[in-house]
Amino acid sequence: MNFFEAQARARRRTGWLLVLFALAVASLVVLTNLLVMAVLAGNHGAYQFLSTSLLENFDWGLFGTATIGTLIVIGGGSAYKMSELSGGGRVVAEMLGGRLVPRNSADPAERRLLNVVEEMAIAAGTPVPPVYLLDDASINAFAAGLTSNDAVVAVTRGTLDLLNRDELQGVIAHEFSHIFNGDMRMNIRLMGVLHGILLIGLAGYYLLRSTRFIGRSRSSRGAGNIGLAMVVLGLGLVVIGYAGFFFGQWIKATVSRQREYLADASAVQFTRNRDGIGGALKKIGGTFRGSLLQSPAAREYSHAYFSAGVEGFLDSLFATHPPLERRIRRIEPRWDGKFVTPKPPQVADDDAAATRARDARRAVVATAVLAGVLTPDEAVATIGNLDRKHVDRACDILDAIPAPLRDAAAEPFGARAVIYAMLLDAAPDIRTRQQAVLATQADAAVAQLTVTLDQHLPALPEAARLPLAGLAMPTLRTLSSPQYERFRTVVAALIEADNKMSMNEWMLRHFLMRQLDEHFGLRPRTKSAHGLLGDVNREAGLVISLVAHAEHANAAEAELAFKAGVAAVGATALKFMPREQVSLKGLDEAIDRLAELKPLLKPRILKACAATIMHDGEATIRGQELLRTLASSMDSPMPPLAN
Repeated sequence: MNFFEAQARARRRTGWLLVLFALAVASLVVLTNLLVMAVLAGNHGAYQFLSTSLLENFDWGLFGTATIGTLIVIGGGSAYKMSELSGGGRVVAEMLGGRLVPRNSADPAERRLLNVVEEMAIAAGTPVPPVYLLDDASINAFAAGLTSNDAVVAVTRGTLDLLNRDELQGVIAHEFSHIFNGDMRMNIRLMGVLHGILLIGLAGYYLLRSTRFIGRSRSSRGAGNIGLAMVVLGLGLVVIGYAGFFFGQWIKATVSRQREYLADASAVQFTRNRDGIGGALKKIGGTFRGSLLQSPAAREYSHAYFSAGVEGFLDSLFATHPPLERRIRRIEPRWDGKFVTPKPPQVADDDAAATRARDARRAVVATAVLAGVLTPDEAVATIGNLDRKHVDRACDILDAIPAPLRDAAAEPFGARAVIYAMLLDAAPDIRTRQQAVLATQADAAVAQLTVTLDQHLPALPEAARLPLAGLAMPTLRTLSSPQYERFRTVVAALIEADNKMSMNEWMLRHFLMRQLDEHFGLRPRTKSAHGLLGDVNREAGLVISLVAHAEHANAAEAELAFKAGVAAVGATALKFMPREQVSLKGLDEAIDRLAELKPLLKPRILKACAATIMHDGEATIRGQELLRTLASSMDSPMPPLAN
């Protein structure tokens, strides 16, 4: 699977969705106009549909009014829903009745879920998403969000209680595939546009309710006629609403079904375990509750679940998910056709088996230079394209994080203290100024905890710094706006204590603040705006030059590395910038521009950066993490590169 081609396809599917939406709206406009004309003709005594009297009563002004009214209802409903969903995946999860699973949960099953999500997120190079739990006995899950930065993962209680760790990992891998493929944005847009279509039926329902206030007097024939007309109009709009529901199911089925096969295949690729996702699908078929959700809002997001979450005649006719049997046979061609009656797994046994598997590996996380580094093409190809070795490396990175730091990242005071501790300088004079900042600007309890956690920082490998910040990310998102403003101010003051910014400080700040600022509404979401690399020549040259200087201390070697990087992608128009012309502060604006590139142009920039870093045949951990930070900034999450 090519991540960038998948993103481009997702954008093309958005155009296809708009075409289908336009066809559905045009049909509803015609039906609504026919209904209005029929009601008017009927009110004048001509009750036969499409009669001469009906045609004689045709009025272009009325047609225009009905058309505009219909478009306002549909367009207004869609715009309202899209605005409501602009908060990202959290809004969808809460709409469906999900509750946020605390990062420091004591429930063993919830801890196992959080651990699986953490492993997959670190393996993928994405921020660790918040995890939600739906109180349903069925087996189901979904990912929701507009980008990987605001994604959430949600599972049902039945998924926790009935699946073992391998099966749970298969389900989570399936959902991460939807994140990589750009399916989440499509799913939310689909919710928005279909809401407008369904409002026609809702308008008819309210019109029917309003008729009780009209024409109650039997002596008023005029009022009676108006009341009858409104009843007929209301009933007609309800019928048209069902037509809207029909169109909605048709659109969902059109854009959804094939994506499930791709996500299933990706889950097998990510985990190298057919029994994981295959076992989960078999248990769905073998349990009474199946995958059905109880939430009244379940139908709105039915196209995005791991398995069909609703049932009904149209849901069968226009199924958004392939039949379980077909999905299982694609994963296991020799399947015997038997579903599995699920039994609650032993969470302790699962965890013990996972620990033994990690102990059996001999991965080296603390190495400063990566041996056997990938080529630039191979490095870029890992984006959105995981396999088992990435998941194993993620497990090793998690194990390498000292337990006090990992535990602290799971609660709000500790998450802030972890970030503050990571910014403390080794030089005594600078550290003294930073401690003064903590004493005057940070919460007293957080400042004290920072001192305690600082003792564990020497044991933190360089390769685990950004993953640790990623573990803190979901917790930091739970801060109130005033708390976040204070946290943001303290981070800036700690960095500025020595009147300069190091590469490690820039990476940590950029990785955190770019995503958190977006979450707290302090920066807009990035939109694709540039279809030509020439639109961002200056910014691309600046970023690749900085990468060259960061990885190659010698100026002449840095220039050679830069030339190798731009030559690798044929971008010879880019100009090398000397070290004195490159600043980390100017890098933010340049990256913002590069993030606005169309999906198929982004890999050229990232490949040039990778070729620059690997010019001498080696890549330091810092160089790798810089590359991953740049990729994350361009919404192109890159896994940690394995040794």
